[in-house]
Parts: sequence; C-alpha cells; structure tokens
Amino acid sequence: MRALQRKLRGVSTALAIMVAVVFIASPLAAQKTNLTVTGGTITFPAPTAADYIAGFVNSTGGATFTINSVNGIQRTTTISIRSTSANLGNGKLLGDLQWRRSDLATWNSISLTDAQVEQRVVINKLLNDPWSNTIFFRMVLNWTTDAPATYTANYQITLSQTVP
Repeated sequence: MRALQRKLRGVSTALAIMVAVVFIASPLAAQKTNLTVTGGTITFPAPTAADYIAGFVNSTGGATFTINSVNGIQRTTTISIRSTSANLGNGKLLGDLQWRRSDLATWNSISLTDAQVEQRVVINKLLNDPWSNTIFFRMVLNWTTDAPATYTANYQITLSQTVP
C-alpha cells in the first residue's frame, strides 16, 4: 500500500505542477498582438537652396504603424525605433536622420539604440484596439559638410509588450 501511496503522491504533485504551469503561464502565452507597418520605404526629394537655408529636408511620406490585439487580456504595448546602419554613407552622420511622431512637434535624431516612439495600454476589443500613428522623417542639411551624394540607412520599428 505504501508504494501505491507514493505513486499517487508523485502523480498528484506532478499534476499540481502542470496545472500551476498552465494557469500561470497561459496569461503570458495568450497575449498576441500584431504590428503592421505601411510606407516603410522613406525617400527624400533632392534638396533645394530653400531646404539648405532651412537646415533640413522633409521626407515625402512617413511610416505608419498599427497595433492590433488578437487575443488576451490587458497589456502595455510599446513601439520603438532605431537604426540598423552605423551612418548614412558618404560621410553623413547617422544623427542627421531625424524622426518624430505625427502628433508631436519634437524631432529626435535616430540612433543605434531603441528609442521609445509611443506606449499605450491595450485591452483586446476594448481599449486602444487597434491603435496607430505615423513616424515622419527629415534629414538635417549643412552647406559645408554635405557632399552631393545619395545617402541611405536602414531602420527598425519594434513592438514589445508587457502584461501587468
């Protein structure tokens, strides 16, 4: 009988651990959120004398991101941006590429580390589901240091989420 009791206790313990893992892990595993980015290729017109006088040229469009909760409970979603290129090429500094959210006036230089663009709490089918914004870009211009050339860089938009 003792062997049977030990076996049952072992099964009970294993079952309790599996149940705990399922109930504790499922809220984290169930959080599914989609990120969609449109207009990801950013182009700039050839700068004019007026652009050089102003000190910058704006891109012809922006990158629009949309966050859509697929399932799960409340979570905090964060959009970040960074460059995956060390510079813009032809001697142009990476920091000369700037970004801003469409609803804010402040410009930020892009860098190699993630910079938070926006953060919102999302509740599936209720609060901020879906939500979106647009990131605009501009290039800082300098008469004396910018050689006529083509400049390029890659950037990355990242979605991260946490469950309270």
